Amino acid sequence: MNKWSFQAKLVTAFMLVITVVLVAIFWSSSLFIRDRMLTEKQQDLTQKGSELAKRIAAFKENPSPKTTLSDILTDMDTFLDSRIWVLDANRQPLAFSQGGHGVAPRGGMGLGMGKGRSGMGGGMGRNPAGGTPDSGTLPMQGALRSLTAELDSVYRGELWSKVIVHPVYEERMVVVGVPVILSNGRVDGAVVINSPVAAVNDFLRHIFWFVGLGALAGILLSFVVIQLLTRSLVRPLRAMQSTTGAIAKGDYNARVQVDSTDEIGRLGLSINELAADLGQFMLEAAKTEKLRRDFIANVSHELRTPLTIIRGYSEAIVDGTVDDRAQIDSFLQMVRDEAVRLERLIKSLLDLSKLQTAEARVSFDSVSLAEIVRHVQQMMSPLAEARQIRLQIAIDADLPPVQGDRDRLVQLLLILADNAVKYTPAGGDVTLSLTQTETGALRCSIQDTGIGIPAEDLPYIWERFYKVDKSHQPEDGGAGLGLAIARQIIELHKATVRVSSEPGAGTLIQLDFNTERLMD
Repeated sequence: MNKWSFQAKLVTAFMLVITVVLVAIFWSSSLFIRDRMLTEKQQDLTQKGSELAKRIAAFKENPSPKTTLSDILTDMDTFLDSRIWVLDANRQPLAFSQGGHGVAPRGGMGLGMGKGRSGMGGGMGRNPAGGTPDSGTLPMQGALRSLTAELDSVYRGELWSKVIVHPVYEERMVVVGVPVILSNGRVDGAVVINSPVAAVNDFLRHIFWFVGLGALAGILLSFVVIQLLTRSLVRPLRAMQSTTGAIAKGDYNARVQVDSTDEIGRLGLSINELAADLGQFMLEAAKTEKLRRDFIANVSHELRTPLTIIRGYSEAIVDGTVDDRAQIDSFLQMVRDEAVRLERLIKSLLDLSKLQTAEARVSFDSVSLAEIVRHVQQMMSPLAEARQIRLQIAIDADLPPVQGDRDRLVQLLLILADNAVKYTPAGGDVTLSLTQTETGALRCSIQDTGIGIPAEDLPYIWERFYKVDKSHQPEDGGAGLGLAIARQIIELHKATVRVSSEPGAGTLIQLDFNTERLMD
């Protein structure tokens, strides 16, 4: 496993890229500069060689007793810092420049045509006897021959230049060949200029030193900048690592400090949102776990009580413990009542489960909420009268219909009205009202003057098996499923609900229904 840190990997990658780029630029630039300098040197030598060839051609056609060929070459040699050869029409050497530039052929050859200038008189470099220059002072014949063999184009009247390792001077040189053309157009020889590239190499070497030092300084500066840059990148990542570690250990209040709006900043915001969602989820999970425990306790109680009663009375009848017919009938009535109670509990559970599944997707029709409210008032009137509670309705005129399932809406209002009646003491009032809001929605309100709901219980009243009254009184008749079913019906109709309550003063539930079509 790679143990390098992310910052070390970033720094290494950046430095590697910068180094490769600098080396590539350095190498390509050096090649370009070298090629450019050599090209310019060739052009310059070609131009000067052409001028020299013209002077030599003029000298040959009009020799002067005061000027020798050696003088011409020496002057030009000093000016060009090069070795100049003059060849005749047969490619044989006539003269060599004698300047002292530290450029000498093998064996000390090529520095002159004999001693001093005695061989460079007006006789075009021949000795008094009319012979050729002393062969002992000439470049080695083999090396010279290998070079002059490449001058074919020069003797055809063309210019020639090349960068080679010189066979005579044994170093890399720029060699330029220029034809000596007489006035009649005949090529009567050639001027060969041999210029070492040591100066170019020395110049490039200085450039390499300066550029290399600059590149090294640039690399060091880049290293510092990259360190600071990667540290600024890695610091928030480390903070995110610390935050996510805290979240993994259960600290859902941990947050990443976000100081930017770039990708890393947005990642930090995403982590914060995830932490908030996880915290909310865990709160919901804790609440769900509490409801699950309450569910088990409530179901156990709701099932155990009627089952105990049914078993006790049925055993008394079967065992013959009770033989009075009136008492037997009373026991059988209680058994039936408890069986009905169990049936109602099971039906509520099935009903809630059905509302939470795809089976709840039904086709809505246009229904009159006013007619439903009147119907519910008629159904609840006997129970309200039995409890000595005044059940009233208040419905505005000319209300539009709503889109909904009539049976489910009846069930919803029955659940809410039943709770209002159940938790309102004798002599109290329960009012069902229906009005239209300014936004066009129909508002159905259920107002009672009952015992009310504590503020801490309001967020949980819609949960399954949740009861504000924890005493589980049998006469209550409820299992804590009514409001859970009501919530599902409200969501199914895309209605909104608000509950306000004050303990001892009563409860107000307001339902707002959209008068537009909800779904197909």
